[in-house]
Amino acid sequence: MSDLINHLLLQELKRTGLPEQLEPVISRLFMNIKNGHTALQLSALDAQVLSDSHFVTTDAGQQLLCLTNNRLQLARHAAQEQRVARALMRRLASITPSKVDAKTIMPAADRSQLDAIEGASQRAFAMILGGPGTGKTTTAAALVSALCFKHPSPHPRIALLAPTGKAAVRLTSAFHTALGRAAPNPKIPSDILATTVHRQLDSLSDRDIVLVDEASMISLDLMDRLLRQLNPEATLILMGDPHQLASVEAGSVFATLAQTPALKISQFQLTHRHRISAATELKTLQDSCLAGDVAGFFEAIEVTHTPWFQATEIDRLKTAVVDGYETYLNHLSQGDELIDPDFQVLTSIASGQGGRHSINAWMTDALREHGLQGVGQRILVTENQDTLGLSNGDIGTVLDPITATDRRVAFPHRTESVNLAQVTAPEPAFAISIHRSQGSEYSDVLVSLPEVPSTSPFQPTRELLYTALTRAKRSISLFGSRQMLTNAIQTPTRRLTCLDVFLEEASTE
Repeated sequence: MSDLINHLLLQELKRTGLPEQLEPVISRLFMNIKNGHTALQLSALDAQVLSDSHFVTTDAGQQLLCLTNNRLQLARHAAQEQRVARALMRRLASITPSKVDAKTIMPAADRSQLDAIEGASQRAFAMILGGPGTGKTTTAAALVSALCFKHPSPHPRIALLAPTGKAAVRLTSAFHTALGRAAPNPKIPSDILATTVHRQLDSLSDRDIVLVDEASMISLDLMDRLLRQLNPEATLILMGDPHQLASVEAGSVFATLAQTPALKISQFQLTHRHRISAATELKTLQDSCLAGDVAGFFEAIEVTHTPWFQATEIDRLKTAVVDGYETYLNHLSQGDELIDPDFQVLTSIASGQGGRHSINAWMTDALREHGLQGVGQRILVTENQDTLGLSNGDIGTVLDPITATDRRVAFPHRTESVNLAQVTAPEPAFAISIHRSQGSEYSDVLVSLPEVPSTSPFQPTRELLYTALTRAKRSISLFGSRQMLTNAIQTPTRRLTCLDVFLEEASTE
């Protein structure tokens, strides 16, 4: 919600007689929403004052505000969470007990994957949960294949969805790779493509199987719209890691669902890590971060010889960044075929030493020092541009020097380049935010957590650091003080909502 909308809502409440002592309560609710919550926990006194007024209701459709278990919400958020809870609980009750031969469909599956395929194929709603490298997409592709084998139609209508265009491109590639390892299934179109959730919302009413990847990034508003559009007879599969960053917008739907006891029967946890089996130092760092084990995290840094630059070591950080891209720069300098770098810098903030602005400036200088004059600049797309086939989060490479009249940008998923002038609000992408990196993976990652004032709202969290650590397939480097890393590990994200309450209520209806 924008500050203007908040102001207008508060003015409307005041116009209709909101008691002056409750104005700070409403302001705190708006601040909570801005920080990703959908509710505000009230004191017993404030809750009683509101309950005695005509400004709140327990029925989300009657007033601007709704009160549930002393948690105050905008009625819009309460209504959305109630609809999501009821829709999922209705699907939970639908079971088709006929089993599939998961081992035939996916011969190389581990035990947790086989259990997921066999169990989820019997349900109208399933969640595939797993950390990095556990084979979520491979499992999901086999599950979709199993559902197609069972479906009476010769050509079941399938929707592959992701929250961003970049995640959709990656899902398409991973899905087809996974199908190549599974038993052939003529019911699945060979040219099936994943798209963003938004792009297929209007067509979900006639889909038979719907798979949503990176579900932790789905906001409350988008999940509500998806479920309202969904064919009542369709099978819905939500896939993701509930420990990663939640959506940028308000709500924490996927993490809440993963913690709901009534939904455990529909959840299938993948446990074996395939992707990083040869990089045990990554697993150790990720697991200690996830467990909130500060001592274990720093011990892992030492034992695994993970490069770690202190907040005062800016020169060492700059050297590490340029060295990380050295192979890429040399490749370009020699005029070789264009390649994407194996290395990526992920930052928690934009400004300041170690923020993405300063790091991207270093790399602009490095391009010039290598005689490239802007050739090889990495460009981040920040808005969806359907006419160009570009999605928010796509990263491309500039092909022409800054002296060229028309500079072109190449993108991995496009056969033809795009004129840089056509890209709306592009940003340098040698360093990108950790939030932007969700749904992507890189061989080598440098994670930068610069110092921020204790009063800043942009404090690092466990989920932020964990998300950054899980983008790497081969190696991690770290920049940040011991205190910043400690603060991140010790600060789990807890978004206050009423979805847990509404799920419990819906499970007893």
